[in-house]
Amino acid sequence: MRISIRWVAAAAALLLVFALAIAIYPVVRGGGAGLSLPSSATQAQLPATGPAAPEFTGIVAWENSAPLTLSSLRGKVVLVDFWTYSCINCQRTIPFLRQWWDKYKGDGFVIVGVHSPEFDFEKNVDNVRRAAKDYGVTWPIAVDSNMATWSAYRNNYWPAEYLIDKSGQIRRAHFGEGEYDVTEKAIQTLLIQGGQAVPTSLASADPGITADANHQTPETYAGSARRDGSIHLDGAWKEQPEYAELTSAGGYAEIAFRARKVFVVGAAAGVPVNLHVTLDGHELASVKVNHDDLYPVVSLSDFGAHVLRISPDQAGFRLYTFTFGS
Repeated sequence: MRISIRWVAAAAALLLVFALAIAIYPVVRGGGAGLSLPSSATQAQLPATGPAAPEFTGIVAWENSAPLTLSSLRGKVVLVDFWTYSCINCQRTIPFLRQWWDKYKGDGFVIVGVHSPEFDFEKNVDNVRRAAKDYGVTWPIAVDSNMATWSAYRNNYWPAEYLIDKSGQIRRAHFGEGEYDVTEKAIQTLLIQGGQAVPTSLASADPGITADANHQTPETYAGSARRDGSIHLDGAWKEQPEYAELTSAGGYAEIAFRARKVFVVGAAAGVPVNLHVTLDGHELASVKVNHDDLYPVVSLSDFGAHVLRISPDQAGFRLYTFTFGS
């Protein structure tokens, strides 16, 4: 969900990963170089061929579908979407995926959401099932809790979209948010090439990326494995590799940021916890944390610099990250 696992990369230019041009706003996990794809694979003009798509492997559960294989999906156009449910970047792609699913699923189009977790709590199948319901994910989900399919694709990004033609070749890949219109046109092209009559109007409209996003604060981690000192923890906090946990009431977490929106990835170790939210010293809201997930805590009309403080009302709150949007 970020750079060094999921942060919204504040860049206005396309990055080039080997021969594959990737979009801004990627969420990056360190690892392999990714599949070698033709240089035009992310453009409106699809390459004539591409590498064979790796098979789904190591899947611990399937949601919204019986188990699927790519070999059984030959003859269909398949969009493999790598996501993890507490990633805001992934959540922002869901409305576009839903539009494509609703519009093209009757025309030989299939989406398979490969849920590859960043945090341990995202490995829990029940959590994935609840999140799918909460976020309205109705297409097939392959629960990739051991990152086996992620590794087979040599993927490094949340979200990541691999568009596979009817013969099982990857014809387009896109990493991060954006380019929804280009992806939908590619879906239409592959369906038409396969003999389907589909309308050329678009269900989706790409909202674009604001210039402010180039200047917003990157995602910031509270766990000891990646904490960089930007988060000030006051009170009795116990740091674990993935999160910091408040062990007695009276503490708070504070961060200075530049953005319009702030989200917290958090959890309650025992009973639900209420977060008292202040912005620049002024009471803003109270947010109830009752399961492991991403929670919106700030939404402003104007981009700017602020100081945010969250004060849990009792022990047991686990803070994973602050992440930002513009």
